[in-house]
Amino acid sequence: MAFKPIDKTRRFAQVSRQLRKSIFGGVYRPGQRLPNERDLAETFGTSRIIVREAIWDLKKSGLVEVKRGAQGGAFVQEMRHEAVTSVMRDMVSLGKVRPAHIIEVRLLIEPAVAALAAERATEEDLRELSRYLAIIPKKQTDEYVHWQIGFHRMVAKASQNPLFAMQVNIFLDFSEEMILNLRRKDRLYHDITTHPAILERIAQRDADGARRLFYDHLLQIKPVFDDWEKNFGNNGLVGSEPQRKEQS
Repeated sequence: MAFKPIDKTRRFAQVSRQLRKSIFGGVYRPGQRLPNERDLAETFGTSRIIVREAIWDLKKSGLVEVKRGAQGGAFVQEMRHEAVTSVMRDMVSLGKVRPAHIIEVRLLIEPAVAALAAERATEEDLRELSRYLAIIPKKQTDEYVHWQIGFHRMVAKASQNPLFAMQVNIFLDFSEEMILNLRRKDRLYHDITTHPAILERIAQRDADGARRLFYDHLLQIKPVFDDWEKNFGNNGLVGSEPQRKEQS
């Protein structure tokens, strides 16, 4: 792919944009190293500082990993949901996304994903889900919460649709953080009694049953999200300890 010379307005953004097109177009694939700073600067007709800023922009988006040393450089990464989660965190911080939005999306997406898992899960997926439930810690610690939410992630993976899996993981990242903060305050946080029943429906290839059960399961935890929004608003959804909203 031939790169175009750039003008002097927001030069790093133009370099970043052209590199993105090359990555998304398959010119550079996951694991491949981009040309070094000197070569890119010469190609774009700009300075190495501008190229470095463009690489940093790609790194912030999760598109490349920068490694140091003789064998270092900017390496293209597999697309991961954490990159989108980072953007979502900014939206939460700005008050554009609320807990009610998160559970609303989960109620729409996750039951459909469970139905797809019932239709598409491989035998290996079913074995992994079964083994996963069998080894979840019994003591209700932070690790326990992480493992229980991990079941939702594995169901999404079993849907065989990477876009659904990415969406589910994004919203589960926020849900997990919120639930952990609620647990520390001795508040209701997660009902997992239906997880084995959901797996049973998936294993039976009962798509409608898996969908209904997953929807009912999420309805059970919806009050947790409502309670969070009522008491804390967006506080604590992006890493800080939640503080109660002032009552007017």
